[in-house]
Amino acid sequence: MTTVEARETVDPFVPERDSRWYRAMRHFWHPVAYSKDVAEGQMVSGKLLGERILVVRHEGTTRAFMDVCRHKGAAPSLGWVENGCINCPYHGWAYDMEGTLVSIPSRPELNGILQLGLVRYLCRESSGMVWVSLTDEPWGDPPGIPEWDDPIMRWQTPPYYDWATSSPRRLENFVDFSHFPFVHENVLGTRDKAQIEEHDVWREDGALRFDKVFVEPNVDRMKEMLGIDEDTMSVRNWYQLTVPGSISLVRTFPNGKRYALYMVTAPTGPATCRNFWHIGADFTSTADDMDFLLEFEYMVLDQDQPVVESQWPEHLPDRLSAETYVKVADDITLAYRKWLFELAEELEPN
Repeated sequence: MTTVEARETVDPFVPERDSRWYRAMRHFWHPVAYSKDVAEGQMVSGKLLGERILVVRHEGTTRAFMDVCRHKGAAPSLGWVENGCINCPYHGWAYDMEGTLVSIPSRPELNGILQLGLVRYLCRESSGMVWVSLTDEPWGDPPGIPEWDDPIMRWQTPPYYDWATSSPRRLENFVDFSHFPFVHENVLGTRDKAQIEEHDVWREDGALRFDKVFVEPNVDRMKEMLGIDEDTMSVRNWYQLTVPGSISLVRTFPNGKRYALYMVTAPTGPATCRNFWHIGADFTSTADDMDFLLEFEYMVLDQDQPVVESQWPEHLPDRLSAETYVKVADDITLAYRKWLFELAEELEPN
């Protein structure tokens, strides 16, 4: 392959909802809520690939349904849970925890006669999130976080955030090293050291894996928390990317201390995404330490968001040759897209 792959003259940017890779998103697990936000006997609403999703916890187990009443289309999630049933707020129609219609208050003689029910989806919990599949045979399992159960890792779960871009664009931004010196100048990089060095990217155990060592400043609060006196330090960054939208980053400092960042981006609709994340560290000792890490990540997000949302079109093309890739700097992007498009062809052959 040449250093730069040229664009084709035929426009491959079909509307996202018609793209093969977007249609293939239905075959994967996606998060719709944090586990902590779904209390016993409560409902939470979400959105996935343009469909409204209702998540409810009953007797400790989460269940997911299309958030559309079969009567007049109102959202049952705005209603209430009573006697093990989901009650629609509009006319009080009640559905049991299998989704079966069991009560029509305005016409009780029809109870058990109308064979209707809420559309139910597969639902599982993993790594502090509620995952939903819109198909009965999803590809793989909800991705986990190896460090999630590590007893010395202290985790925090910030609120999810929505961006006006496709979920693959958001994911690629997370693993794009060459934007650090420009979007995050003097934070994650400097322009005088913008060149990207060779690094390996490979598939293993259902994930793309890659790692990179960065020389970073060690100042202020981080120096105190880490207990490292040097003003600069080499930090190993170990990444694990699981298609279609999950990324785990573990940063290991010279003294062995670790910082973990996990993000999964869910496609809420064409060119929109909802992003769930966890931050973990084994060197924080106070709430102020945790707040410091969170404030840093919010600063990075605030720098990224306007740039990523400016990408046009907001979604990926349907062919690799539609955009330009530069060797080394775009190796991760290219590896991710190749795998995503391969799976799309397999899962959506027509």
